[in-house]
Amino acid sequence: FFSPLFAWFYFVPNRPQSCPMKRQREGNYERDASKKGPRGKSWEELAAGNDVVVNKHEICLKYLPYETTEQALKDFFAECGEMQGEPSLMKNPSTGMCKGMGWIKFVTEEACVEALSWNGCKFMGRNLSITPGISRAGGVTGTTQSIGTHTPALFEEVLSRLVLPNPHGVYVDGTFGRGGHTRGILSRLSPQGRLHAFDIDDEAIAAAKELEKEDPRFTIHKSLFGDMAKVLAAAGVKPNGVLLDIGISSPQLDGDRGFRPEMDGIMDLRFDLSKGVPAWKFLETVEPSDLERILVECGGEDATVARRIANMVVLKRKSDGLPKRTSEFAEFVRQVKGKEYQLMHPAKLTFQALRIHLNLEFAELRRGMHSALHALQEGGRLGIITWKHSECAIVMEAFRQHERCPLDYPLLSMYKQKISAPSIKAKKAWEMEDPSRPSAEELKMNSRARSALLHVFRKEKGIRVVDLEHVAYPALGIDT
Repeated sequence: FFSPLFAWFYFVPNRPQSCPMKRQREGNYERDASKKGPRGKSWEELAAGNDVVVNKHEICLKYLPYETTEQALKDFFAECGEMQGEPSLMKNPSTGMCKGMGWIKFVTEEACVEALSWNGCKFMGRNLSITPGISRAGGVTGTTQSIGTHTPALFEEVLSRLVLPNPHGVYVDGTFGRGGHTRGILSRLSPQGRLHAFDIDDEAIAAAKELEKEDPRFTIHKSLFGDMAKVLAAAGVKPNGVLLDIGISSPQLDGDRGFRPEMDGIMDLRFDLSKGVPAWKFLETVEPSDLERILVECGGEDATVARRIANMVVLKRKSDGLPKRTSEFAEFVRQVKGKEYQLMHPAKLTFQALRIHLNLEFAELRRGMHSALHALQEGGRLGIITWKHSECAIVMEAFRQHERCPLDYPLLSMYKQKISAPSIKAKKAWEMEDPSRPSAEELKMNSRARSALLHVFRKEKGIRVVDLEHVAYPALGIDT
């Protein structure tokens, strides 16, 4: 996002502290005509020597009310000068409401400097922060996706790396969600191509069944993606590529099962409502030590906060009982956790941890990688989109267990120099290719993709590093 730190150090307009403005009222504002622009520097001078990109003649607005509209901003800043296009707002894709930030681009530098001098003015009851539109290299401007839709992350990268090498092949979308990647893959497949998808969410299955009617090349399986090898083998299918998009789709985030602490609903957090128990019921019986471990391992909470939350959950259920609704439990966690240095909701990591635990997401990711290794044709590719460091760590751990040994691997060379060194059997293995990250253009359209990372692995037969280590270390005198 745009950096407020750089803005405060370099761009704050020079104005008297005691009298920041001559006149201020709702819907209109007149600045002191004696004020100058941001230290009188050109946009090129402002950017020089700093690791930022200055978006020329653009202002960044913060602390906008939720009900702000593009037209309201356009009317309010009209007297500054002519604008380039319409104002842009960061919006919540599920509600269409402003998320507190916006941008306006002016035709001239004079108009932009005029708008910058309005920093601190009142708009719809809020004092605005107005700074030049700047970003770190590859910065994000915020989402402009349509309300209630799901924009699949790394869409073009998935298609180019998994599908385009062979549009006549057979592919698997292991996480159908709402079909974003699925429809994209189908759009690039030839009439001979085939696509199988997996999901366990009832709403996802319903959407997939409709797509199944529309396109005979598509088949949906209500099953965990960890079972894909068994399911596909029964159907006589050997895929050329498999995609796993870890996490949940935007409609699930914005739905009523309690996935997000900002949105009210029954705190369920399950993908498959026919399995397991809802989150509120789980919290009624979980031991504090187990909950503390879940919050740390699955949510990334620090140990102290995790212990506080776990103990207070136990005390709360012993006194007047734990809330069953998302908003009430989120507020309870916020009060227990106290102040947070990050901008995210204080209860976000708690909800994430509960969701991951209840749906066995980490265990399923490991099973999915193992299943894909057995299901794929030799030379086939597995693409995994991760969103968090914990997911990346699991992916890399699973990869290391099946990593193909390179021909120039030092341990292999040392082992081969041993007299009478027994040969090592070649097995199914992974070769890792370079990962892909969202482009700057994608981030402008879908800011939710900023944490996404596409890992690509190719199935090959060869000596695995773990098998080499098992025989080479003892042969070379290393006690393991």
